[in-house]
Amino acid sequence: MSTKIGQLAQELARTNPWWRDATWHERDPDLRESISGGVTYRSNVLSSLSTGCLYILRGPRRVGKTVAVKQEIENLLASGTPATSIVRVAADGWEAKDLRTLLQNTALPLSPVGQQRYWFIDEVSAVVGPWDQQIKWLRDNDTEFRGDTVVLTGSNATALTAATGALAGRRGAAGNLDRTLLPVGFRTFVKLVKGDDAPKAASLPMDRLHAPLASDTYRALVPWLDDLVDLWETYILRGGFLKSVVATVRGEPIPAGFVEDLFHVVSADAFKTSRLSALTEMALLERLWTSMASPTNLSNIGKDLEITHDTVARHVSYLRDAFLLWQCPQRSESRWLPKERAQDKIYAVDPIMARLAHLRNPQRADIDPTILTEMQLGMAIRRRALAERPNAGNDEFVFHVRTPARKEIDFVSESLGSVAIEGKYCEDGGWRREAATVNASQWDGILATRNVLDIGDDRAWAVPAGMLAYLLDT
Repeated sequence: MSTKIGQLAQELARTNPWWRDATWHERDPDLRESISGGVTYRSNVLSSLSTGCLYILRGPRRVGKTVAVKQEIENLLASGTPATSIVRVAADGWEAKDLRTLLQNTALPLSPVGQQRYWFIDEVSAVVGPWDQQIKWLRDNDTEFRGDTVVLTGSNATALTAATGALAGRRGAAGNLDRTLLPVGFRTFVKLVKGDDAPKAASLPMDRLHAPLASDTYRALVPWLDDLVDLWETYILRGGFLKSVVATVRGEPIPAGFVEDLFHVVSADAFKTSRLSALTEMALLERLWTSMASPTNLSNIGKDLEITHDTVARHVSYLRDAFLLWQCPQRSESRWLPKERAQDKIYAVDPIMARLAHLRNPQRADIDPTILTEMQLGMAIRRRALAERPNAGNDEFVFHVRTPARKEIDFVSESLGSVAIEGKYCEDGGWRREAATVNASQWDGILATRNVLDIGDDRAWAVPAGMLAYLLDT
């Protein structure tokens, strides 16, 4: 135990350089990478932390949670928080008992009298054993830790959801205790790529996308239509992981090394208990993502790949738990709840994830831009809803609809009010034929086209996908 205590103290001294060096951020590799290539991005996902509360930050690996933690540490130091009051722990691979050792037995630098600490425990969901019970015990029994501000980050949805239950009543009274970090949205992507040349139009309220205010705003964006179409077609291929965005700004291809990083996130982390071969794993990803535009029949996928329905379902759960996949359930007939026993639609969290099998092996099918457009419009709704309703940390706020004529409407949500969004990536008047389904429904429709803007008196409007996403996404 004494050796372990010494190892922990040594590791903390190495991973908390601000304790001894006020210029640590100038040499920190994560922070330097976040401002490389002329791109400076701060997610602010950890802004406005209330003293004494316990926060959970969730999101996929490689999305930038560690960078967000270090940027918040910069903010705290700049606001006058004593450096020795801030402790960051890289807990990936620890055992649960190490958390209590850390808090109660490991040497830490002195914090000023009366100054509560800030604890940032990174990738806590990868700790082996009942880590949530250890955190619960410490909040109950360690008088100093009970009053400290704690941020737990993780990449496993099931473990983090279980922890919110175990830690109930021990997290503080502030709002917005659950935070989610996703790949950057289209609006941020445009601003990072275009800088001062990005359109100045303000975001639209989610429930005003089909209203006089929206009509005026869509028309005001017409001078930027060419840019928005081109940028959207770049975005749906390259996505919002920061490494890909930086490469876009530099005019470079998606980094092959980053594609491999995401492959290992899937194969070695999300699928670590898979028992499928790497070849079958990639075939399964290819099959899942090429069927995104329709409710997913897991049995058919299993038959195609000669694996069982349960095996497919298990791997879908792995991807969902790793925040690499999200499910869009069918809405019930009368309430904002999933319809029982109906098939969900399944979407990747980012275009690089959707195209991963193809990017690693061009012989595998790529994803059609129409499907990628639909996927990214759904992600835009999710990002915006999570930004405005942080506790909506599940998939039950975005739905698809099956009409009595057995036609599908892509996305409806209570957050969207009376509006339904359909991805129809066309560039002619053919969108009107597609509008028949939504016109026969209870919703006002927005059909996301490639470049057609038609916002007349009809219930259905045609709005270019890039224009709509710029005004809707974060």
